[in-house]
Amino acid sequence: MDQNIPPAAGAVDRLIQELNRLPGVGPKSAQRLAYHLLRASDEQTKMLADAILSVKQKTKLCSACFNITDTDPCPI
Repeated sequence: MDQNIPPAAGAVDRLIQELNRLPGVGPKSAQRLAYHLLRASDEQTKMLADAILSVKQKTKLCSACFNITDTDPCPI
């Protein structure tokens, strides 16, 4: 973790570390996102978590064109 960012406790630190693994998200951005999620309502946080899980469960790459799709092969 970046030396300029103070360590956070337990679950928050884990969230920051996981967000930091995303492309284009550095340590400071990961911390800002984590703190935003802490201030967000339970409903907003659940909607984000559900959207992430849904895209992982319901989408795939088309075997013909490698487009992101929910059917294989895709309609393109």
